[in-house]
Amino acid sequence: MIKLGAFVITYNRPDILLATLKAIFSQTYPPDFLWVIDNSDNLETDNAIAGLLDSRIRYHRIGYNAGPAGAAAKGLELCLEKGAEWIYWGDDNDPPFRSDCFERLLAIRNANPFCGVLGTVGHFFDRKKGVIKRIQTRLLEKKEWVEVDSIAGGMCMLVSAEVVKAGVFPDKDLFFGFEELDFCLKVSRKGFALVVDSGLFLEARKETGRLDFDRPAYQQKKNLAREYYSLRNLLYISDSLTLKTMKKRLIGKWFAKAFYGYRYGLGYGWKNMRMISLAFWHYINGVKGKTINLV
Repeated sequence: MIKLGAFVITYNRPDILLATLKAIFSQTYPPDFLWVIDNSDNLETDNAIAGLLDSRIRYHRIGYNAGPAGAAAKGLELCLEKGAEWIYWGDDNDPPFRSDCFERLLAIRNANPFCGVLGTVGHFFDRKKGVIKRIQTRLLEKKEWVEVDSIAGGMCMLVSAEVVKAGVFPDKDLFFGFEELDFCLKVSRKGFALVVDSGLFLEARKETGRLDFDRPAYQQKKNLAREYYSLRNLLYISDSLTLKTMKKRLIGKWFAKAFYGYRYGLGYGWKNMRMISLAFWHYINGVKGKTINLV
Protein backbone atom coordinates (compact mmCIF):
# COMPACT_ATOMS: atom_id res chain seq x y z
CA MET A 1 0.00 0.00 0.00
CA ILE A 2 1.17 3.49 -0.83
CA LYS A 3 1.48 5.83 2.12
CA LEU A 4 -0.63 8.80 1.08
CA GLY A 5 -0.20 12.04 2.98
CA ALA A 6 -2.21 15.21 2.45
CA PHE A 7 -2.38 18.86 3.35
CA VAL A 8 -5.17 21.38 2.99
CA ILE A 9 -4.61 25.13 2.99
CA THR A 10 -7.20 27.23 4.79
CA TYR A 11 -7.86 30.85 5.67
CA ASN A 12 -10.69 31.89 8.01
CA ARG A 13 -13.21 29.35 6.68
CA PRO A 14 -13.64 26.64 9.34
CA ASP A 15 -17.11 25.53 8.20
CA ILE A 16 -16.04 25.11 4.57
CA LEU A 17 -12.86 23.38 5.71
CA LEU A 18 -14.73 20.77 7.77
CA ALA A 19 -16.93 19.85 4.79
CA THR A 20 -13.83 19.48 2.60
CA LEU A 21 -12.07 17.28 5.15
CA LYS A 22 -15.10 15.01 5.25
CA ALA A 23 -15.01 14.69 1.45
CA ILE A 24 -11.30 13.90 1.45
CA PHE A 25 -11.61 11.13 4.04
CA SER A 26 -14.58 9.73 2.11
CA GLN A 27 -12.29 8.89 -0.79
CA THR A 28 -12.05 5.21 -1.75
CA TYR A 29 -8.31 5.62 -1.12
CA PRO A 30 -8.20 8.12 1.78
CA PRO A 31 -4.96 9.67 3.04
CA ASP A 32 -3.18 8.05 5.97
CA PHE A 33 -2.80 11.49 7.54
CA LEU A 34 -3.65 15.08 6.69
CA TRP A 35 -2.12 18.39 7.72
CA VAL A 36 -4.34 21.44 8.00
CA ILE A 37 -2.12 24.41 7.13
CA ASP A 38 -3.80 27.42 8.67
CA ASN A 39 -3.15 30.95 7.37
CA SER A 40 -5.95 32.32 9.56
CA ASP A 41 -5.64 35.34 11.82
CA ASN A 42 -7.76 33.82 14.61
CA LEU A 43 -8.18 30.52 16.49
CA GLU A 44 -11.56 29.46 15.07
CA THR A 45 -10.02 26.90 12.72
CA ASP A 46 -7.81 25.49 15.48
CA ASN A 47 -10.86 25.00 17.71
CA ALA A 48 -12.88 23.41 14.91
CA ILE A 49 -10.13 20.89 14.15
CA ALA A 50 -9.68 20.03 17.84
CA GLY A 51 -13.37 19.23 18.05
CA LEU A 52 -13.09 16.50 15.39
CA LEU A 53 -10.99 14.22 17.64
CA ASP A 54 -9.53 12.55 14.55
CA SER A 55 -5.99 11.22 15.01
CA ARG A 56 -5.37 11.33 11.26
CA ILE A 57 -5.65 15.12 11.22
CA ARG A 58 -2.71 17.28 12.23
CA TYR A 59 -2.77 21.04 12.60
CA HIS A 60 -0.13 23.65 11.78
CA ARG A 61 -0.81 27.34 12.27
CA ILE A 62 1.44 29.56 10.17
CA GLY A 63 0.78 32.56 12.42
CA TYR A 64 0.20 34.98 9.53
CA ASN A 65 -1.27 34.89 6.03
CA ALA A 66 1.48 33.23 4.01
CA GLY A 67 -0.82 32.81 1.03
CA PRO A 68 -1.28 29.56 -0.89
CA ALA A 69 2.38 29.55 -1.93
CA GLY A 70 3.87 29.74 1.56
CA ALA A 71 1.33 27.34 3.03
CA ALA A 72 1.89 24.77 0.26
CA ALA A 73 5.64 24.85 0.82
CA LYS A 74 5.11 24.10 4.51
CA GLY A 75 2.57 21.37 3.74
CA LEU A 76 4.93 19.52 1.42
CA GLU A 77 7.70 19.76 3.99
CA LEU A 78 5.56 18.40 6.83
CA CYS A 79 4.17 15.51 4.76
CA LEU A 80 7.64 14.46 3.68
CA GLU A 81 8.77 14.45 7.32
CA LYS A 82 5.91 12.06 8.15
CA GLY A 83 7.07 9.60 5.49
CA ALA A 84 4.45 10.15 2.79
CA GLU A 85 5.20 8.56 -0.59
CA TRP A 86 2.60 10.69 -2.36
CA ILE A 87 1.15 13.98 -1.13
CA TYR A 88 -2.23 15.54 -1.86
CA TRP A 89 -2.10 19.34 -2.25
CA GLY A 90 -5.56 20.72 -1.44
CA ASP A 91 -7.49 23.92 -0.80
CA ASP A 92 -10.24 24.29 1.79
CA ASN A 93 -12.94 25.01 -0.82
CA ASP A 94 -11.94 22.51 -3.53
CA PRO A 95 -12.48 18.89 -2.42
CA PRO A 96 -12.06 16.07 -4.96
CA PHE A 97 -15.05 16.12 -7.32
CA ARG A 98 -15.40 12.31 -7.26
CA SER A 99 -15.00 9.83 -4.42
CA ASP A 100 -12.46 7.74 -6.36
CA CYS A 101 -10.10 10.47 -7.58
CA PHE A 102 -7.11 9.44 -5.43
CA GLU A 103 -7.53 5.75 -6.26
CA ARG A 104 -7.71 6.35 -10.00
CA LEU A 105 -4.81 8.78 -10.04
CA LEU A 106 -2.50 6.51 -8.05
CA ALA A 107 -3.37 3.68 -10.44
CA ILE A 108 -1.58 5.56 -13.26
CA ARG A 109 1.45 6.67 -11.25
CA ASN A 110 3.63 4.22 -13.19
CA ALA A 111 2.34 5.36 -16.60
CA ASN A 112 5.56 7.33 -16.91
CA PRO A 113 8.71 6.05 -15.15
CA PHE A 114 9.60 9.64 -14.23
CA CYS A 115 6.13 10.59 -13.00
CA GLY A 116 6.35 13.26 -10.30
CA VAL A 117 2.91 14.85 -10.23
CA LEU A 118 -0.59 13.51 -10.91
CA GLY A 119 -3.84 15.40 -11.40
CA THR A 120 -7.37 15.31 -12.74
CA VAL A 121 -7.11 18.45 -14.92
CA GLY A 122 -4.02 19.95 -16.50
CA HIS A 123 -2.79 22.24 -19.24
CA PHE A 124 -0.02 22.79 -21.69
CA PHE A 125 2.01 25.99 -21.24
CA ASP A 126 3.47 28.13 -24.00
CA ARG A 127 6.85 29.11 -22.59
CA LYS A 128 7.38 31.73 -25.29
CA LYS A 129 4.09 33.56 -24.88
CA GLY A 130 3.55 32.85 -21.18
CA VAL A 131 0.00 31.55 -21.64
CA ILE A 132 -1.92 28.46 -20.56
CA LYS A 133 -3.02 26.30 -23.50
CA ARG A 134 -6.20 24.25 -23.29
CA ILE A 135 -5.95 20.53 -24.03
CA GLN A 136 -8.36 19.54 -26.77
CA THR A 137 -11.16 17.19 -25.79
CA ARG A 138 -10.47 14.94 -28.77
CA LEU A 139 -6.93 14.29 -27.47
CA LEU A 140 -8.31 13.21 -24.10
CA GLU A 141 -10.75 10.87 -25.82
CA LYS A 142 -7.88 9.08 -27.57
CA LYS A 143 -5.59 8.46 -24.59
CA GLU A 144 -5.82 6.96 -21.11
CA TRP A 145 -3.48 9.57 -19.72
CA VAL A 146 -1.78 12.70 -20.99
CA GLU A 147 1.51 14.30 -20.01
CA VAL A 148 1.01 18.02 -19.31
CA ASP A 149 3.00 21.09 -18.29
CA SER A 150 0.93 22.05 -15.26
CA ILE A 151 -1.87 20.75 -13.04
CA ALA A 152 -4.75 23.15 -12.54
CA GLY A 153 -5.30 24.53 -9.05
CA GLY A 154 -7.82 22.60 -6.95
CA MET A 155 -7.67 19.61 -9.29
CA CYS A 156 -6.44 16.85 -6.98
CA MET A 157 -2.74 17.46 -7.40
CA LEU A 158 -0.76 14.51 -6.01
CA VAL A 159 2.97 15.10 -5.62
CA SER A 160 5.54 12.33 -5.38
CA ALA A 161 7.82 12.50 -2.35
CA GLU A 162 10.72 12.18 -4.79
CA VAL A 163 9.91 15.65 -6.12
CA VAL A 164 10.10 17.15 -2.64
CA LYS A 165 13.29 15.23 -1.89
CA ALA A 166 14.75 16.79 -5.04
CA GLY A 167 14.21 20.20 -3.44
CA VAL A 168 11.27 21.39 -5.54
CA PHE A 169 8.95 23.68 -3.57
CA PRO A 170 6.56 26.50 -4.41
CA ASP A 171 8.12 29.96 -4.31
CA LYS A 172 6.87 31.45 -1.02
CA ASP A 173 7.48 34.98 -2.32
CA LEU A 174 4.73 34.62 -4.94
CA PHE A 175 2.11 34.60 -2.14
CA PHE A 176 -0.86 34.12 -4.50
CA GLY A 177 -1.26 33.54 -8.21
CA PHE A 178 0.34 30.91 -10.44
CA GLU A 179 2.11 29.24 -7.51
CA GLU A 180 1.01 25.84 -8.90
CA LEU A 181 2.27 26.76 -12.36
CA ASP A 182 5.62 27.88 -10.95
CA PHE A 183 5.90 24.63 -8.99
CA CYS A 184 4.94 22.44 -11.96
CA LEU A 185 7.39 24.13 -14.34
CA LYS A 186 10.17 23.58 -11.79
CA VAL A 187 9.12 19.93 -11.45
CA SER A 188 9.47 19.56 -15.21
CA ARG A 189 12.88 21.27 -15.16
CA LYS A 190 14.04 18.61 -12.68
CA GLY A 191 13.15 15.87 -15.17
CA PHE A 192 9.86 14.71 -13.65
CA ALA A 193 6.70 14.17 -15.69
CA LEU A 194 3.25 15.55 -14.87
CA VAL A 195 0.39 13.22 -15.79
CA VAL A 196 -3.39 13.61 -15.84
CA ASP A 197 -5.99 10.87 -16.05
CA SER A 198 -7.95 11.42 -19.27
CA GLY A 199 -11.10 9.78 -17.93
CA LEU A 200 -11.24 12.02 -14.87
CA PHE A 201 -10.38 15.03 -17.02
CA LEU A 202 -13.32 14.36 -19.34
CA GLU A 203 -15.67 13.78 -16.43
CA ALA A 204 -14.65 17.12 -14.92
CA ARG A 205 -15.35 18.87 -18.20
CA LYS A 206 -18.74 17.21 -18.53
CA GLU A 207 -19.70 18.29 -15.00
CA THR A 208 -18.87 21.92 -15.78
CA GLY A 209 -20.15 21.91 -19.37
CA ARG A 210 -16.73 22.71 -20.83
CA LEU A 211 -16.27 19.92 -23.38
CA ASP A 212 -16.37 22.43 -26.25
CA PHE A 213 -15.31 25.53 -24.36
CA ASP A 214 -13.33 28.22 -26.20
CA ARG A 215 -11.43 30.62 -23.99
CA PRO A 216 -12.18 34.25 -24.98
CA ALA A 217 -9.26 36.52 -25.82
CA TYR A 218 -10.17 38.88 -22.97
CA GLN A 219 -12.83 38.96 -20.26
CA GLN A 220 -13.83 41.68 -17.85
CA LYS A 221 -12.46 40.71 -14.45
CA LYS A 222 -14.48 40.77 -11.24
CA ASN A 223 -11.41 41.00 -9.03
CA LEU A 224 -8.62 43.11 -10.49
CA ALA A 225 -6.35 42.36 -7.52
CA ARG A 226 -5.97 38.89 -9.03
CA GLU A 227 -4.77 40.52 -12.26
CA TYR A 228 -2.05 42.30 -10.31
CA TYR A 229 -0.73 39.08 -8.78
CA SER A 230 -1.03 37.20 -12.08
CA LEU A 231 1.13 39.66 -14.00
CA ARG A 232 3.66 40.28 -11.24
CA ASN A 233 4.18 36.59 -10.60
CA LEU A 234 4.36 35.60 -14.27
CA LEU A 235 7.18 38.12 -14.66
CA TYR A 236 9.01 36.66 -11.67
CA ILE A 237 8.48 33.14 -13.04
CA SER A 238 9.93 34.19 -16.40
CA ASP A 239 13.05 35.38 -14.59
CA SER A 240 13.42 32.31 -12.37
CA LEU A 241 13.22 30.01 -15.41
CA THR A 242 15.21 32.39 -17.69
CA LEU A 243 12.36 32.64 -20.20
CA LYS A 244 13.37 35.93 -21.85
CA THR A 245 11.01 35.64 -24.81
CA MET A 246 8.12 34.99 -22.46
CA LYS A 247 8.91 38.14 -20.48
CA LYS A 248 8.99 40.30 -23.61
CA ARG A 249 5.65 38.91 -24.78
CA LEU A 250 4.10 39.44 -21.35
CA ILE A 251 5.17 43.08 -21.23
CA GLY A 252 3.67 43.76 -24.66
CA LYS A 253 0.46 41.86 -23.95
CA TRP A 254 -0.23 43.47 -20.58
CA PHE A 255 0.63 46.93 -21.88
CA ALA A 256 -2.13 46.44 -24.43
CA LYS A 257 -4.52 45.09 -21.75
CA ALA A 258 -3.96 48.22 -19.69
CA PHE A 259 -5.63 50.27 -22.44
CA TYR A 260 -8.07 47.64 -23.67
CA GLY A 261 -9.81 47.63 -20.31
CA TYR A 262 -11.29 51.06 -21.05
CA ARG A 263 -13.78 49.47 -23.40
CA TYR A 264 -15.68 48.50 -20.20
CA GLY A 265 -15.89 52.09 -19.00
CA LEU A 266 -13.64 54.73 -17.50
CA GLY A 267 -13.98 53.41 -13.94
CA TYR A 268 -13.03 49.85 -14.82
CA GLY A 269 -10.35 51.00 -17.26
CA TRP A 270 -8.66 53.18 -14.65
CA LYS A 271 -8.67 50.46 -11.98
CA ASN A 272 -7.37 47.93 -14.49
CA MET A 273 -4.56 50.21 -15.65
CA ARG A 274 -3.63 51.06 -12.06
CA MET A 275 -3.34 47.38 -11.08
CA ILE A 276 -1.25 46.53 -14.14
CA SER A 277 1.00 49.53 -13.58
CA LEU A 278 1.44 48.57 -9.92
CA ALA A 279 2.38 45.02 -10.92
CA PHE A 280 5.07 46.34 -13.27
CA TRP A 281 6.34 48.80 -10.66
CA HIS A 282 6.60 46.14 -7.97
CA TYR A 283 8.31 43.72 -10.35
CA ILE A 284 10.88 46.32 -11.38
CA ASN A 285 11.59 47.11 -7.72
CA GLY A 286 11.66 43.48 -6.56
CA VAL A 287 8.59 43.74 -4.33
CA LYS A 288 7.23 40.27 -3.50
CA GLY A 289 4.88 38.53 -1.07
CA LYS A 290 1.52 39.96 -0.03
CA THR A 291 1.15 43.57 -1.10
CA ILE A 292 -2.58 44.15 -1.69
CA ASN A 293 -5.70 42.46 -0.36
CA LEU A 294 -7.59 40.06 -2.59
CA VAL A 295 -11.04 41.19 -1.44
